Amino acid sequence: MTQTIDYEGRVLETRETETVLDALLRSGVDAAFSCKGGSCHTCLMQCQSGTVPEAARRSLPEHLQRLRYFLPCRCVPVGPMKLRAPQPGDLVTNCMLCESVRQDDGSVILLIEPARTIRYRQGQALQIVNGAAHEPRARIISDPERDMLLSVQVAAQDVAALGEALQPGAEFGADMQVRGPFDERPSQELPYPDPDPQLWTLLDEGRTMRRVLEAFYVKVYADPVLAPFFEGATMGRAIDKQFSFMKQCITGEKVYMGDRPRNAHHWMIITHEVFDHRQTLMLQTLREQGVDEDAIARWTGFEEYFRPDMVKSYFWPRQVGDQLIVNDGFSPEVLGESTLCDHCQGEVMAGETVLLHRRLGTISCERCADLSQTVA
Repeated sequence: MTQTIDYEGRVLETRETETVLDALLRSGVDAAFSCKGGSCHTCLMQCQSGTVPEAARRSLPEHLQRLRYFLPCRCVPVGPMKLRAPQPGDLVTNCMLCESVRQDDGSVILLIEPARTIRYRQGQALQIVNGAAHEPRARIISDPERDMLLSVQVAAQDVAALGEALQPGAEFGADMQVRGPFDERPSQELPYPDPDPQLWTLLDEGRTMRRVLEAFYVKVYADPVLAPFFEGATMGRAIDKQFSFMKQCITGEKVYMGDRPRNAHHWMIITHEVFDHRQTLMLQTLREQGVDEDAIARWTGFEEYFRPDMVKSYFWPRQVGDQLIVNDGFSPEVLGESTLCDHCQGEVMAGETVLLHRRLGTISCERCADLSQTVA
């Protein structure tokens, strides 16, 4: 059954079994998304009226569920819905300042108590809400496994932006708000690590690696968390690319022709939880295939090396040299030859205007998208 969706004044009809996200993208609404499977939470929206199916909200924190947030990628609507983008004030965490101490290098360490649990890793960043356009960023230095309170360090150049209430010597109990945590984008793409030719020998000159990857990607393509990241890519292609990439890492031979991990995954919002989940599947597969623990540690060490270039909290543009390339969003295109619409499978004739999603490479015909409302 079709349903009416009102997204910030843009009204459209969903199709039977179509998710809200797919309906928005088909219609030319430039909605944020990454995995399209509910793992990354990038497509988060708020429902102002209508019914939110339980499957579309159950993975969200309780405070967001109370505010009627949901994941459009997991939502097949059961009735009309009125939606809007996330409100900045809903995505902050209220905290209490316990201590503010200036360091010898001019930076300031804030000891804070969040009003709700913040899942974080040491080294991630928070933004301190100050009501201004520039919100100072603070690096998390506490250990989530050991520390009861959250400790963050604000660089010397950002201390002035904290505001008077958070300056060194501030009174205990001051109210504050933070956004995040976020993963910082490395300034430079990681180079290849030092090779380990002995590991290649232990892996039977690659034969064991091929066997492991073939078994591993069967798990990946059946996994609800990881499979959405491989939409449109055949399993054989994924195996071949990973094999040649790992071979180059381990042997040092120039056999891999693709992008290194940062550019290859630049549009994917991969959280630490998703990365850890992937590593758990890999460890399971390596042990099932009889790889010894020393070789497992060395293999997974290469994969962990690239974690900083893959895990992210927000979209990173593709980078070639000093140039940043953004390939998201839509553009109207005139077809040079006839083809089929990716959404209704109807024929689109040469010379007709379609809506191209630049990242996905999919097109919407005029029956599926209102081209008059789309801004290139």
